[in-house]
Amino acid sequence: MSSCLFCMAVLAGFIFSSSLKASTHVAQEVTLSDKKRIFERLRELTKDTDSITATVNQEKQLSLLKEKVCIDGTVIMKKPNMFRWDIAKPDKSVIAIDGETMTVYHPEIKEAQVYNLTGNLIARNTMRFLTMTMWGSLTEIEKNFTMDILRQGDEIIFHLEPLSEMIGRYLSSIIIYYDEETGFPRSFEINTSKGDKTVTRLSNIKINPEVKTGTFKIKLPEDIRITNNLEPSHCITE
Repeated sequence: MSSCLFCMAVLAGFIFSSSLKASTHVAQEVTLSDKKRIFERLRELTKDTDSITATVNQEKQLSLLKEKVCIDGTVIMKKPNMFRWDIAKPDKSVIAIDGETMTVYHPEIKEAQVYNLTGNLIARNTMRFLTMTMWGSLTEIEKNFTMDILRQGDEIIFHLEPLSEMIGRYLSSIIIYYDEETGFPRSFEINTSKGDKTVTRLSNIKINPEVKTGTFKIKLPEDIRITNNLEPSHCITE
């Protein structure tokens, strides 16, 4: 569960990353002055963005599995902290965050989990990381990760390693590929200390689309089984 969410970026990354594409460009580390200009440009490009939709393609290479796991779906994000990921393959599911709770809904098996963002560290940090990366809060990223910045063609590549020793036990690095023209991530690559790798690609990105009221709230059917500790009466939203 934590892997799925964090990899959207959360995520995580929530791609066949640009590092896997044939390219004549060589990644070069940027200077300190270039880094400051990049920060300012990314902030400027994203400051008037209120919502984003995108197609998500994710590929997981897990040490416990012989074959790769491929996930396809669509994502919607809206400021300040609302998120919805509709997964179409391999199994239908929905992950929705309305700013207060995170609901994970599996309609085919009639199960769901509902988490309070305040009380659930994974859910809260997942949303926080998504907000930082998508809305250009780069100074906040620096507080939580060591950061190397490279330039490759029209991409700005952020290589992040967690400062927290506890997080470092599970997460060794995150690589984010920003489109220099739009200021938004094209892809995320997440690597774990166990050798697992998740690559998430964002395509068909639309800026400031109209988002319907209630998009980030899921009304769960009465026969749904809640499999975590939150009481069912707190889980159903209109």
